[in-house]
Amino acid sequence: MRHILRIVLTAAIPLVAAVSAYGQQSRFRETLLQNLLIDAISKMDSSPRESLSELEYLDSHFAADDAVKYYLGMMFWSAGKTEEAEKYLQQACRIDPSNYWYKDALAGLYSSVGKGEQSAAIYLELMEQQPSRYSNAYTYTLKGDSYMSQHKDSLALDCYEKALAFDPDYAPAVLGRAEVSRMRGNVPAFLADVHAFTLNPDIIPSAKCSYISQILHNINYNFYRSWGTQLDSLVEGCVRTHPADSSALRLAGSWYWSTERKDRGRQYFGQLVDMYPKDLNIRYLRLSLLMDEGSMKDVLDECDAIVRLGGKKNPEVIPALSTAGDCWHAMGNDRKAMKYYDAVLKLNPGEPTTLNNYAYYLSLSGKKLGKAEKMSRKALEQDPDNPSYLDTLGWILHLLGRDEEAKPYFKRAMIYGGKDHLDVLEHYAVVLEALGEKDLSIYYKSLAEQKKAEQ
Repeated sequence: MRHILRIVLTAAIPLVAAVSAYGQQSRFRETLLQNLLIDAISKMDSSPRESLSELEYLDSHFAADDAVKYYLGMMFWSAGKTEEAEKYLQQACRIDPSNYWYKDALAGLYSSVGKGEQSAAIYLELMEQQPSRYSNAYTYTLKGDSYMSQHKDSLALDCYEKALAFDPDYAPAVLGRAEVSRMRGNVPAFLADVHAFTLNPDIIPSAKCSYISQILHNINYNFYRSWGTQLDSLVEGCVRTHPADSSALRLAGSWYWSTERKDRGRQYFGQLVDMYPKDLNIRYLRLSLLMDEGSMKDVLDECDAIVRLGGKKNPEVIPALSTAGDCWHAMGNDRKAMKYYDAVLKLNPGEPTTLNNYAYYLSLSGKKLGKAEKMSRKALEQDPDNPSYLDTLGWILHLLGRDEEAKPYFKRAMIYGGKDHLDVLEHYAVVLEALGEKDLSIYYKSLAEQKKAEQ
C-alpha cells in the first residue's frame, strides 16, 4: 500500500464526480484519492458509518485501488461482516500481491472464521517472503504441521524444535513434537511432551482433557500394563493444574472407573458433584454410576433430585423421569411407573423409548391394549428397525389375536438384531406356534434356550 500524505481539500465528494466527468490528469486524480482516503480513514473510529459510506463511494469511482479495498475489508471485518471483509481483502491482495499487510490481514480473517488451512497457507508464504518478520513459534509450527501432512517427520521435528526455541511452552509445537515421537514409537518422549502439555495452566482445560481422553481411549491393555503409571500421571497432572475444573475431575473419575479402580473414580466423581451440585450433566453422570452399582432407592432418589433441580417442565429431565419409571416397574409398582411415563410424554409426546416401554408394560398387564398399540406404532415410526420396538408391537398384536399381522414385525426384528434378545426369540416362537408353524417355532425356542443358558 502506498504512503499517503494528507492534503486538506474542501468539497471533496463533488470533486470526484468532476474528475470522473472531465477526465483530469492521473496525478491529480491520485492525489485526490489519497486525500479522500485519508479523510475516510480518519473517521473509522469516531464515525464508522460515515467512514464506510465514503470508502464505498471511493470504491465505486476508483474500482482498482488496493488501499480502498483493504480498508473496506477492515471496516466490514470490524462490523462482523466477514464475508464482505473476505471479498475486499482478497481483491486487495490480487491488485497488489506484494503487500504483506494485505496478506497478513486476510490470513487473520481466515483464522478468525475457522478457515485454518487458508490462513496457514498465507502465513507460510509470508514466512518464505519475509523470514525475519514472520519466523516465530506459530509459523514454524505451521510449517512443521505441513511437513507432517507430507509424512516428512524429520523436517517436521526440526520445525517444532525451532518453534520451541522461540517459545518453550508453545503448546501446538509441544504436541507436534509429541506426535513425531508417537509415530516413531518413542513412547517416553511422547509421554514427556504430553505431560508438559497437561501442566500448562494457560491451555483451556476442556481442550486439554479432550486431547488426553483421546489418548486414553485408544490404548490397549498391553500399553496400559507397560505405561499405566505414566498415564495416571497425565490425568493427575490435569487435576493438579485445574483442581476445580469439571472436565479435569470428570476425566480423572472416568479414567479410574474404566480401569477398575472404582474407589478412586468414585472419589473424583464425588468431588465433581460436591463442586457442581446444580449441573444437570454432572448429576446425570452420578445417576449412571448409581445405576451401575447403587441401590434402586439411590437411583430413584437421584432421579427425583434431578427433576427438582431441573424443574418438572424442563425437557432435560426426561431421562430422569424415564429412568424412574423403569425402576418403579422393576419394583412391581406399575401405578407409579405409569405416573413417571405420563410425565415424560407430557413434556415430549413423541419420546420413542418411553412410548415403547409404556406400551410393553401395558401389554404385560393385559390392559389397555388398544392404547398400547397406538403408542407402540408411534415409537416404531421414529425407529422402524429397532428390534425392541418391533417386538413390542408384534407381541401386542399377538395379545389382540392378530398373529398373522404380528409375524412380519418379528421377521423384521430378526433381521435387525432380534436374535440377540431373549424376549424377542421367546415371543416369536409363541406367535409361530399360534400360527401352526411348529418346526419354526421349535427352532426359535431352541435359540431362546441357548440364549438363556448363556446369561
